Formats: sequence, C-alpha cells, structure tokens
Amino acid sequence: MVADAANGLTRWYRGLICCLMLLAPSAWAVDELQLQMQRISGIDWTLDGLEVKIAAAPEDRAIVSLGAAVLRVAGQEIRQILLVCPEAGMDMNHTLVCDKGNLEIGASPFNAVTGGVSWQYLDANHWSLKLEGLHFSRAGLKLQLTYDSGRLGARFSLQNFNLQLLHAWFPPGWTFGGSAAIEGDWVFKDGALSAGNAQMRLKDFSYSSEDGLQVGEALSLSLKLEDATFSKEWQGKLGLQISQGQLYADPFFVEISREKPAEIDLQGMLDADVQRLELTRLSFNYGDWFSGKGAMTVRLSAPEVRELDLAFQVADLTQAYGTLVQPLVIGSALDDMSITGRAHGRVKYSAAELQGLSLALKQVQLEQNAGLFGLAGLAAEIQWQRSEGQQPSWLRWDSGHLFKVDFGALEAGFTAHAGNIIVQPLTLPVLDGQLRLQDLQLNGLLDGNPGWQARAGLKDIQLGILSRSLGWPELSGGLQASIPRLHYQDALLKMDGELLVDVFGGKVVVDGLQFEDPLGVAPVLETSVRLLDLDLEQVTQVFDFGRIQGSLEGYIHDLQLVGWQVTQFDANLQSPLNDRRPHRISQRAIDNLTELGNGASVNLSATMLRFFEDFAYDRLALKIRLHGAVAELDGVPNPKGGYYIVKGARLPRIDVIGRNHRVAWKDMLSRIRDIRFDDMIVE
Repeated sequence: MVADAANGLTRWYRGLICCLMLLAPSAWAVDELQLQMQRISGIDWTLDGLEVKIAAAPEDRAIVSLGAAVLRVAGQEIRQILLVCPEAGMDMNHTLVCDKGNLEIGASPFNAVTGGVSWQYLDANHWSLKLEGLHFSRAGLKLQLTYDSGRLGARFSLQNFNLQLLHAWFPPGWTFGGSAAIEGDWVFKDGALSAGNAQMRLKDFSYSSEDGLQVGEALSLSLKLEDATFSKEWQGKLGLQISQGQLYADPFFVEISREKPAEIDLQGMLDADVQRLELTRLSFNYGDWFSGKGAMTVRLSAPEVRELDLAFQVADLTQAYGTLVQPLVIGSALDDMSITGRAHGRVKYSAAELQGLSLALKQVQLEQNAGLFGLAGLAAEIQWQRSEGQQPSWLRWDSGHLFKVDFGALEAGFTAHAGNIIVQPLTLPVLDGQLRLQDLQLNGLLDGNPGWQARAGLKDIQLGILSRSLGWPELSGGLQASIPRLHYQDALLKMDGELLVDVFGGKVVVDGLQFEDPLGVAPVLETSVRLLDLDLEQVTQVFDFGRIQGSLEGYIHDLQLVGWQVTQFDANLQSPLNDRRPHRISQRAIDNLTELGNGASVNLSATMLRFFEDFAYDRLALKIRLHGAVAELDGVPNPKGGYYIVKGARLPRIDVIGRNHRVAWKDMLSRIRDIRFDDMIVE
C-alpha cells in the first residue's frame, strides 16, 4: 500500500507540474484549471468525488485546491476532504513547493481534522510531505514523509490521543479508555517497512473484557521499540514499563506503584512466514521482589510456548505467596498462610512439557494461620529433570508442628526424576521419640494425581507429651509401632496393617485407619479400635472418672469423625471373663455411669451407702451404637428388664441399670458433658 500510495502521489505531482506550467507567465494565458474524477482506486482504497482546482496567483504562484467526497481505506471512511495550498510554485531548482497549505477533513473515525500541510516535489524519486499542527478530538499529530530514490522516511508524533476513538477496532465486548502519546521514526524501502524506532506512552489506561475476568485500571505504561529491522525476519528490542495502576487477570491481582514498577525487556526475532517468535533475551522485574531473565520461542499460528529457559529470583516469599500462590488455593487450608524467606531457581520448558526445574529455598518460615502446620528454618536445594540424569536434592528444617504436635529438626536427601521423588530413609524427632520413614516415594506428580507411600515406624512416642499437646487428660506410656505401608492418593491417607499402642497396662490396636482430606475444612477420619486387657484403675485415674478396678476389653468398630465430630461408631466395652484383676468401683464412678446410662445421678453420698468408699461388682459392660442422630445402648442382659451397665456382687450390692435402649445422640453428648471429671471440661 505504501508503494501504491507513492506511485499515486507521483502521478498527481506530475499533473500539478503540467498545470502550473500552463499558468506560468511564459505559457498560455490561463487563469484557472479544474479537474474532476468520479473515482480512483488502488489496493485496499478508493477515492470518490475528486476535484482539483488550480488558479493563478501573484508572483508566479498558484492556488492549488484538492477536494474529495470520501476516501475508503482499511474498512473506514474519511469524508469531506479539502486540501488547499494558497502559494504553490516552482523554486530555482524546479521543485514544486507548497509552504503554507491547509488540510480539513469533515468526518473521519477520529472526528473532524484540521491542520497545516507543506510539500516539496522535485521528481518521482525526490519529494517530501509534512503535516504540522494537525488536530482532531483534542489530539495533535505531526508527520513528515521524505522520499529519496526508493527510500521513504516517516517521522511522526501523536499526542493526547483518546483511545475511545479506536472503538471500531476493539475486540467484541471489550472496553478501553485512556490517552496515548506515540512517537516514531520509520524507514520504508521499495514500498516495504525496513527499519524503525517507536515509543508509546499510555496514561490513565483502562480496559475490561466482556466477562470481567481481564481488567486494568488507572494504568500508566510505556512501550518502547528500538533498533527494529524488518525484512524476511523482524528483529529488534522491545521494552515495557508499567509504573502505576491495577491489573486483574483471573485469578491474579497486581497493584503497581511508581516506587515499585513492573518492567519487561525483550530482544529477538519474528519470522512472519513460519509464525515464530524467538526471544534471545527476556528479562522482567516486578517491584523489588520478583525478577528473572532467560530466552523463549513461541509459535504464533496456534499460540504455544515451544522453548523456555528462565532463571528467576524471589526476594520476598510473603509477596510471592500473596500474589502468585494464594489466588490458586482459595478455599483450601493453604489459603491462610504466613510465609517469609527467599527463593531462586530455573525453569526449562520444551515440546509442550516442563523439562527441568531447580529451586533453592533460604531462611523460610511458614505457618498455617489456623494452626494446622508450620515449619521454621526451612531450606532446600531441589533438582528435578524429566528425562536427563538424576541429581541429588536435599531439604531440611529446624523445627515444626502438625496441628498441636511439635517435632524437631530434619534433614532429608532425595532424588526427583520424571513423576517420582524417592526419599532416603529419615528419622524425625517427635514427642520425645522418633518417627522413622523408609521407602518413601512420591508419585503421579506429572499426571495430575499425586500421591505418596512409605513404610513407617514409631519408637518411644510419649503419650504424656501427646496428651498435653492436644489438651487431653494426662496419659502415660509409650507408643511403638511398625506400619507395613502408608499411602496417600486422591486426598485419602490410608494405613495398611495395625498400629499397636502400649498404654494403661494393656494394648490398644488401631486397624483400617484412613483419613480423607486431612488438611481440608471437614476432614473425615475412619478407623476401628480394639482394646486388649486395659487396667481400668489406670484409665479411671487418668480421666479422674472415679476409681474402677478391673480389666477392660472390647472394640470400637466403624468409628467415623467428620470435621473432628463423631458421626458413627459401634462400641462394645466390657469386663473380660475370668478377669485376673479385682473388681471394685467407687461411689463417684457409679454416679457417673448412672448419669451416662440414664441421664440422672443416684447421688450415693446422700444415702446410707455413703459410708462405703467402693463396692464389688461382677461385670461391667456398655454397648453404644451410633448411626445417624440416634445412639442405641445395651449392656449385660437383665431378666427384670433393662440392661446392666454395672452388675453388682456381694453385699452391699450396687447395680447400675440402663432403661433406655435408644437415645438421641445430642442427649447422649449432654450426658457426657454432665459427667463429673475433676479439673476437666468435657466438650
């Protein structure tokens, strides 16, 4: 189109020269010439209603007037065009000159246009055109074209341009606002763009997509193109700086200030034939906390990053978490975190896949603000490759906690390759004992279904420390366990095998443990428990329930907690047959068991039995089955009705008999809360 326009100007200048020669004093005495054409056209443009007038003026000058009804170009219309040069003439070099022309346009995509115009025309290979003081919709434009033997130079300056004037070119449903200033210097050779520099500044720039997921407000930015060359491949440098404003690209939000601008610098090559953008230098900096540099290749036909090698630095993980991570985890346990520290790393991407990642963490402190977990003194060097050789990685921390359970320092070595991470055997100090993990392996990291598995062992875990950490009654004893397999997949943690706890002079066996969504809002815990030969005297002393001597055995099957609230279980607790321990029960224990079974206390201290500290009993049994909102109660069958919770023996005999086999679970919980535990509040 540039070549076509240049040829058109050449033809018209030749016509003007001929006309001016006719008006010269040595020529025929002609005072005015007029030329009218209904339509002329070129590639992608047409001009209708062209009228040219040339009239004689003093001092061998001519008045040239060119008008047109409408110019159609690039799908737009420009109407009521009038170009007037009151003093056109020839200088001593036989150059056609217009120094003080005027251009008026009645209607255009940019409303009415007025301004000055001048030109010089020597021949088809040497001419210039200048537009100065061109004004439209409060914008100002300066344009200078210089043509010299096939080389066309274009220097331009556009100030205070209202972006709303471009509404016809906006994507459907999008809105834009603000003002632009553009300056540039372009060179065309043989009708094609050859080289150039340009700079654009946007003030109070705003935009919004139709769905509101892409928004910019009050932006100040500058875009600078330097050392650009255009041939088969376009090359150059491009710099973008955003110095103020707000950006939202769902789900990310960024606020930029003049003190902490965002900057991007690019250098590379664009091959339009194969639709490939190759950036040999890519660098960015956001505020004082996030920066990076590298190289990238992009396919443009179906937009896709083909190659990326990027090194990055994060000087403030607090900023990084709030800007880059938190928007992705809203609604999860990771949504409310406090984190400090630094990080740096490198990303390699090709063939539509991540190929390599290195990450270093330094002086990291993190805390889940609801108290679910935390780590102090975290540091790491992580090396991951998709297909190349494995490189060693390590991770360590000084201390941490899971819920209210504290644990000590850890250092772990591992290798990360493809979708797997294999961890060397490690030992974590916890509760004055040790958690040992072997064969720990993470898998599925590349297929969107991550999980892990391991063999675990517990040694000398102190239940006293555990009970104090969780606010439980004081427990005693230790926890020893060997777990053949722990595995986590699809937000479900499962334990194969049994967990054996040596406590209360007997054993507690936990079987079939599984934990769904453990870090979620409403985790679901399911398991079954067996009680083997527990010493009731130790149990009741710990919980201060009232002293009971004897043994306890039984089970709690199908135990389920949702959001740490009990929702179902099937429990059977009883004295074993042929119990080797003596059977005695205190007044307070009888009161509490009566409260539990019937919802009312017998208050033995108000009767003649207050003179006895404890009583003998034959059997103790209580069955509770919770399903839904109702608890089903049972015990030792009583021929006279009801069921024995405590079946007495010898005189004075005390029986605790339950009458109701069904009770609302909320009432059962109320009974448990009413039980008298010294120095305890039951919740």
